[in-house]
Amino acid sequence: MKSDRKGQRGWLLLSAAFILMAGMHLYFNNVVIPAQESDALAHDKPRGNNSDLYPRWLGARELLLHNRDPYGPEVSADIQKGYWGRALDPRKPNNPVDENRFAYPLYVVFLLAPTIGLPFRFVQISYTWFAAACTVASVWLWLYAFGHGRSLMTRIIASMLLLGSYPVVQALHLQQPALLVAALLAAAVAASASGMYWAAGIALGLTMIKPQSAGPMAGWLLLWSVSNWRERKSLFIAFASTLALLCAGAEILLPGWIWEWREAASAYMRYTAGVPAHVQLLFGQYPGRVVQVLLLLGLAIFCWMARRDPATTDRFKLAPALTLAIGLAVSPIWHEYDLMFLLPAVLLAFHWREEFVRLKPLQRAIVSLSAIGLGWQWIAAVAVSAVALASPALAQSQGILILPWLSVFFGPTLALAVLFVIARARLWV
Repeated sequence: MKSDRKGQRGWLLLSAAFILMAGMHLYFNNVVIPAQESDALAHDKPRGNNSDLYPRWLGARELLLHNRDPYGPEVSADIQKGYWGRALDPRKPNNPVDENRFAYPLYVVFLLAPTIGLPFRFVQISYTWFAAACTVASVWLWLYAFGHGRSLMTRIIASMLLLGSYPVVQALHLQQPALLVAALLAAAVAASASGMYWAAGIALGLTMIKPQSAGPMAGWLLLWSVSNWRERKSLFIAFASTLALLCAGAEILLPGWIWEWREAASAYMRYTAGVPAHVQLLFGQYPGRVVQVLLLLGLAIFCWMARRDPATTDRFKLAPALTLAIGLAVSPIWHEYDLMFLLPAVLLAFHWREEFVRLKPLQRAIVSLSAIGLGWQWIAAVAVSAVALASPALAQSQGILILPWLSVFFGPTLALAVLFVIARARLWV
C-alpha cells in the first residue's frame, strides 16, 4: 500500500512537471514570439533568423572556407543580414542596438568547424536538440557532483523543469552557446568530484569560449587545484594545455586575433550596456555597488577557506553553486538566459532540503517565499498560455506578457537567499 501511494505521488509529480514544461514552451511559441513579430512589424524593426549561434557559425565558415576575418566589417555586415534580415543602418531610428558582431574568442571556430559545410537551418535544428540533451546532462552531472541518491524520478522531474524554465527555453529558441558552456561547467565539477582531474581541466578549458560566464568558476577550480598541487595538478595542467592549444591554433589561423577580439568585446559591452547588475536593480545604484563588493568579498573569503577541502565536503559542493549565483547577481552584463547558471544553487538547496526542519520560522518563511518566487515562472507561463487560448491579444498585452519574466528579475536574489539560509543551517549551525 505504501509503495502504491509513493508510485502514485511520483506519477502526479511527473505529470505536473510535464504540464509546467509544456506551459512554458506554449508561452514562448504562442505569446512571446507572436508579440515580438507584431512589434517588429508595427515599428519596422528588422527580424531575421534571430539565432545567437549564427554570428559564430558564419564567422567560422568565412574564416575556415574563405579566409575572411570574422571580426572585420564585411563579415559583420553579412552576419547582420542573416541575424536581423539586413545590414544595420545607424541612420534608421528603429535600428537595433545589438550590432551582433563576431564577439567570441576566435578558437570557438574549432568547435563549429564540423558544421560549416552544412545548411544553417540544419545546424540550427541540430544544435537545439544537442543543447537540450546537454541541458538534461547538466542536471544529472550536478546531482552526481553533490552526491545525490539514485532517484531516477528526481532526475527526470528536475530535467523537465529545467527544459521548461524561462532561461533555458529562451536559450533554446536563440540557440545560445551558453547551454553548452553550462553543461561543460557541470562536467568539470562532476569530473573533479570523481577524481578525473584531467577531464575536468579539459572541460573547463572548453568553457572559455564564453569567459565572462565561465571565468569565476574557472578561477575557483584552479585555486582548488593549486591548493593541493600534488594530487590535483592534472586539472590545472589540462586546463592550461587546452587553453594554450586553442589560443595557439587561433593564432595560426588569424595572427593578432586577440586584439581584434578585445575590440569586438569592448564594442559588445558598449552596445549591450544599459541594464544594471541584478543587485543594483534591486537595491539601487550605490547601495547595489556596496552589496556587490560585500558579496564578492564574502565569496573570496569562503573560496579561500575551502580551497583545500576534498570534493566530498559540503564546502566544496557549496563553492561552485555560490560562485555562479553571486557571479550572476553582480555581473554588469547579463541576459535572461544566463539564469540557467542558477541550476546548481537550486539543486544543492534541494539536495540539502532536510535542513528545512531545523530552520527558525523567519528562515522558513524566507526559503518558502523564495521558492515560490523561483517557481512563479512556470505557474505564470501556464496561466498566460491559458489566457492566450481565449484571447491572444490580451495575452500579448505588456502587463500579462511579462508575468513569467518576474522570476527572472528576482531570480539571482531569490536563489542566493535560499542557498544562504540552507547552507548556513548545514555548515554553521
